[in-house]
Amino acid sequence: MLQQSPAYVPTQSWFVAAVVLGNLLTSVIVSLSIDQEATGLEITTRVVVGQATYAGLVWMATYLREFPTRFAGTLTALFGCDLLITAAFGVLVPIFGMFNESALSVLSLGFLVWSLAVAGFILAQALSVQVGIGVLLALGMTVLTVATGQIAIGA
Repeated sequence: MLQQSPAYVPTQSWFVAAVVLGNLLTSVIVSLSIDQEATGLEITTRVVVGQATYAGLVWMATYLREFPTRFAGTLTALFGCDLLITAAFGVLVPIFGMFNESALSVLSLGFLVWSLAVAGFILAQALSVQVGIGVLLALGMTVLTVATGQIAIGA
């Protein structure tokens, strides 16, 4: 909802681990329901490598901006919001799947824009930059994350 910065997110290790695991499971389940051609191992590999890449990029960004103490809260906020967005997408996919392929494409695009806006806001707050810069960072991180996930499965 673009109202709170990641500074308000709990950073206890058990909570961070629960959010990361929840995001992993949600992403794998939704991806399995969408991508009928990929195996469970391919999807899990792609998601794990993607999450590790994203976490590494967030760590690097917070370190370079000299806010290393903000890493855990930022990562938890990013993965927690992604968990909620992915779950909402997963609920709507079967409904939009009853229509045609273009309806599902519009849904995917809408959720991508929403996800980038949320991640951009979180990154902007965490790195003390303008929201536009945060959105560009989120876009770049997303592209790198998808690319490394694809490379990991040999696609």
